Amino acid sequence: MMKPKHKRILLTTVRILLGLVFLASGIGKLINGSEAQYLVELLATEFYWLIEYSSLIVTVTSVLELAIAVFLLWGRYLKWALGGALLMLVGFSSVLSYFYLQGMSVENCGCFGALGFASGLEFTLLRNGVLVLLVIGAYILSVGAREKAV
Repeated sequence: MMKPKHKRILLTTVRILLGLVFLASGIGKLINGSEAQYLVELLATEFYWLIEYSSLIVTVTSVLELAIAVFLLWGRYLKWALGGALLMLVGFSSVLSYFYLQGMSVENCGCFGALGFASGLEFTLLRNGVLVLLVIGAYILSVGAREKAV
């Protein structure tokens, strides 16, 4: 069994790491969301109505990422922040998996906008998988820490 102090340190480390990832993603897309907007437009080849809202979708996504980042870094409403992070990561990964399974070649997911590095679908899906595991781990640690406190 892990000591409560070690659990707290690990949880703090993971939530700050996740918070910084979401902060970079949100800020980067607000600076330059053109690649993320391109992915929304690419998805619009199947769902035509998306093309009209591609800019709005990227902006709202960025603002949601920033809100999640704030709560993760602050350490408040942690379960809500982790739930939101998990939903966003699963949603993004679903769209990217769709492109991957369709055999589409996407150079850059636009996940980090101006702050990003060109990463293909495979790397992005792998990175998202690691982030999902971190979110789940943080949730388990937060539940365990809370049960000990009660």
